[in-house]
Amino acid sequence: MRRRVGCVAFALLASVMAMSAWAQEVVTDGTNSYARFELRLPLGRGLEGRFPHMQAEWLPQPDGRWRVSVQLPADAAEIPGSPRYTRIMRGEMFFDSQHHPQLQFLSDPFDAGTLVRGGEYAGVMTIRGVSRRLSWRVAPTSCLPPVPRHCRIEATGAVSRRGYGMRALPGVVGDEVRFHLRITHGDTP
Repeated sequence: MRRRVGCVAFALLASVMAMSAWAQEVVTDGTNSYARFELRLPLGRGLEGRFPHMQAEWLPQPDGRWRVSVQLPADAAEIPGSPRYTRIMRGEMFFDSQHHPQLQFLSDPFDAGTLVRGGEYAGVMTIRGVSRRLSWRVAPTSCLPPVPRHCRIEATGAVSRRGYGMRALPGVVGDEVRFHLRITHGDTP
């Protein structure tokens, strides 16, 4: 009986220590993470762009849940191989990086353990100073407490350009902008 109580006490202590390791903000290394976006052009063609770096933070909540904050630098958005399209993406017709240097997403609070099965994670996306609700589809991952290190989170979501004030080039560029995020912690390849 004493042995069983000792094992239970050890397990509880280990679990409290594991959760306390997550009891602080965890900042993602932006060089191991990235975001891509895709626009539809006429005849079903796609135009792919990327943010070559990003910042993501895990923010602990008082109730033990977490929020994720993601910042994408609008002035670094690029269409690889096309300086002209890159200027358009950064300009007033799209991200307007001069006036709105970042795209931001802040998730609603969630239980970290739910990342294992993946699913829909909602929050608020801000583009060009406009904030709207957005759900991301997160793929199942091995990221578990105590740390979101040495793991990778993949998420996809879509926004309406019009909903964020990007009304330029209707009929030339589709309304939907699809995003794909890869948030990598630690040395995961």
